[in-house]
This record gives sequence, C-alpha cells and structure tokens, in this order.
Amino acid sequence: MYLQLSQAPAGATTALSTQTLHPPKFTHPVHPLFSNRRPKFLSTTTSTSFSNHRTVIVNADITNKSKPTTPFTDSEDQPISVVGQENVPLEGVIQFEKPDTSARFRKWGHVALLSGGDVLAILLFSAIGRLSHGFPVFDSETLRTADPFMAGWFLSAYFLGGYGDDGRGVNGKSNAITAAVKSWALGVPLGILVRATSIGHIPPARFIAVTLGSTAVLLIGWRAIISNILADDKSKKNDVYKRGNPFELFELLTSLVRRW
Repeated sequence: MYLQLSQAPAGATTALSTQTLHPPKFTHPVHPLFSNRRPKFLSTTTSTSFSNHRTVIVNADITNKSKPTTPFTDSEDQPISVVGQENVPLEGVIQFEKPDTSARFRKWGHVALLSGGDVLAILLFSAIGRLSHGFPVFDSETLRTADPFMAGWFLSAYFLGGYGDDGRGVNGKSNAITAAVKSWALGVPLGILVRATSIGHIPPARFIAVTLGSTAVLLIGWRAIISNILADDKSKKNDVYKRGNPFELFELLTSLVRRW
C-alpha cells in the first residue's frame, strides 16, 4: 500500500488517495518444501549435456597427459635433404651448372704449363750465359748452373702466389704480372745466394746484374705472354656463354609459362 498526493486544478484542495498494491502472481505456484515433484526449469537434457561436457574435458585432460608434447628442436640439428633428381635440370630464369672435374684438370694443366715455361726460361738463361763464356751448352754444367735459380724461383712462387689464382691469370692479367714480379724479386736473389754458397764465394757484381736483368726479361716476359693468352681464352669462353642462342630463349619462355 502506498500514499499518492494529487493537486486539483484551479487551486482546489489536495486530494489524498490510498491504493493497495498486490504482489505479482506467478504462473506456476510455489510447491511445498518437501514436495516430490521435480522443478521444470531443471531438465534432464541440461543435466545430460552438462555431464557430457564434463566427461569430454576429463578425457581431453587424460589424453594430454598420456601424450607429452615434444620440445621444439632447432632446425640446425635436423639434416637437410635435397629434393629432386640429379639428371633433371633446374628450370627458371637461371640455370646453375654443377661443378665438374674438367675445371680441376684445367687448373692443374695451367700449373703444369707455367712450371714448364719457367723451367725453360731458366734453362735458356743458363745456356745463354755459358754460350757467352764459350762453354758448351748441351752439358750437365748447364743444369748445375740453373739449379739454384730454379730452387729459388719455385720456392718464392709457391709462397707468393706464382701458381695460385693470381699467377694463373684467373684474377686478371695485371695480377698475374704482379705475382711474377714478386716471385722474381725474391726467387732470383735467393738463387744467387744458393749459388754463392755452393761455389764458396760471392759472384762478381757484373754477374749479379746480368743475372737479374736476363731473368727479369725471360721470366716476367714469359708470364706476361702466357697470362694474356689465358685471359683471352677465358674472355672468349665467357662471351660465348653470355651470347647464348635462340633455343635458350625459347626454353626460358616455356619454363616461365609452365611456372605461371
């Protein structure tokens, strides 16, 4: 019950009214406390679904415990396997060539060519020296005269790159000539020192000057000529590879279409 005040229009007296409020009526009456009737809002379907959910959660928990997760391993520990066949070429914009044994044979062939030319240049120096003094050229003394200079040259060329990539002209003609000059600058004085030790006295200054000049012309000149030949051969081979042919262009286009 509550009180309500209302004012009448035109200065009339205030009316006091009393209204009684009744509580709302429930659709379903409240049953006694000890009633055996099951309430309608708690259905068997809900309880069944709830039990099913609980069962699923428990089973998932057991499954996770029975199968422990493996720790993450670094990719470096796993071996890398190459997928593909050996005889199938790679298709695309660029085709990579597999290294073959011909490059290794070519390398040692150049080393043998340079070594043979160096030996002939030193033997020519020894033969010219003996011929200028009136001694026979085709004699064992020619080899004995050339031996110290061969030892000094090969020793210095081995450590200073005379037979490496620079000496073989792989890195250009200028590097090949530079390697020859360094080998000569150390190898020939070392040969003179070995000869002085073998004969028991220091050679005269004229002999030293002639030896330095003649070996410089023969050895460095020979290396300059052969480096030009090897460099030209390499440039021609690269030009042929870069030029290509129409069949390679057709193969490139078809491979791009297949990839697309």
